[in-house]
Amino acid sequence: MVLTRVAWIGRLTGPKGDIAEKIISQVAPVFSEVQFTIVGGPISDEYQSKLGDNVTLTGFVKDVNEIFKQNDLVIGAGRVPVEAMRFGLPVIAVGENRYVGPVNEETIAIAKATNFGDCDRLTAWDVQQLIDDLSAIVSGETIFPLEQYAEFVDDYRLDHVYPQVMDVYRQACIDAALRRFREIPVLTYHRVLQQAPQGSKFNVYVAAAELDQQIANLKQRGFEFVTFKDIADGARPKKPVILTFDDGYEDNYLNLLPLLKKHQAKTVVYALADRSLINNHWDMAKGEPEAALMSDAQLLECHQSGLVEIGSHGLRHQHLPELTDDEARQEITDSKQVLETLLGDEVVSFAYPYGDYEDREAELVREAGYCFGVATVSGPIKMTDDLMRVRRITMFPNTSKSKFWKKTSGWYLRYCKLKKKDF
Repeated sequence: MVLTRVAWIGRLTGPKGDIAEKIISQVAPVFSEVQFTIVGGPISDEYQSKLGDNVTLTGFVKDVNEIFKQNDLVIGAGRVPVEAMRFGLPVIAVGENRYVGPVNEETIAIAKATNFGDCDRLTAWDVQQLIDDLSAIVSGETIFPLEQYAEFVDDYRLDHVYPQVMDVYRQACIDAALRRFREIPVLTYHRVLQQAPQGSKFNVYVAAAELDQQIANLKQRGFEFVTFKDIADGARPKKPVILTFDDGYEDNYLNLLPLLKKHQAKTVVYALADRSLINNHWDMAKGEPEAALMSDAQLLECHQSGLVEIGSHGLRHQHLPELTDDEARQEITDSKQVLETLLGDEVVSFAYPYGDYEDREAELVREAGYCFGVATVSGPIKMTDDLMRVRRITMFPNTSKSKFWKKTSGWYLRYCKLKKKDF
């Protein structure tokens, strides 16, 4: 490439000022045919006294884009190389702690990892490295992969960075809201019926009258009914309890929603995203009576009530550990997208079907963008120890008042662990 104009951009104080001084006093004199522009300030008499005929000090400028347009190559660190690369300009990265050199396929990884030389353990470098690199560029020995620069800086797009920053902030808020609790009662229910079903094998139901009493009891004891979505959105409950209902049965709409409205309580319903499913086929195959699932309209009405968070239970209620990587990813990721499209709202929690999951599934849930992965009887006792493995307490029909009080006591999980009992 023809190299006639080179810009260095940065402040003229501290370690960056030392780099500018080396360029002015040691590098520029070697390349008399190249015009060097030093952009930044403050400009001191010391800098002015060292200027050669091919060096210009501009001080601070309002529009650095004009500098990019006027030069053939940019030297800098931090944000400077990123913006120069957006203009398709060759870049030499050198910062306060490291000399990276020409940015290419071999150096881009270390450039990103060190913020283009600014963030690293201090690594001494010789100005001769910069002179040699500029010589190789002038002679045509060094070719910059400019066509790849757009890909190199793709990670710095605002629409890429902003969600990551907000995710860090959200996770910090969740941790601040929950970390003070050694245990949070997260209760697992399924169906809500007026009367016991005939021939049930698994007893995955609770009578509506019994649930009515349990919700009233929790309110009387000062519990705050919150959802995972509430917490993800910044709620800071003083005494939280989370009610969850798996599978998205139609009786949740018919019998649970009226109770929630009566008590102004909240809950989480984990629905299946394959909206062609109409019943509990996974349990029917094992002899459980048929139970209808909610329609789209019923699910949407629950969501719009403001009392129900809709979470994902996968697409088709499959044992995730038995699936291939692609199949498991589809169950977790696609279900989120389908439900969000239906609801017009973010889905922040995923409940593992059957409570079955391994490290792969937990990581896939995290990668898909959920804030919470919800298990059954596995996971840490303290929720904030791993938000992808939230432990729940299973509820069964005909729970005595004393047993219900124990399960919602705030020390039940520790008690079960001590007694080596199921949760």
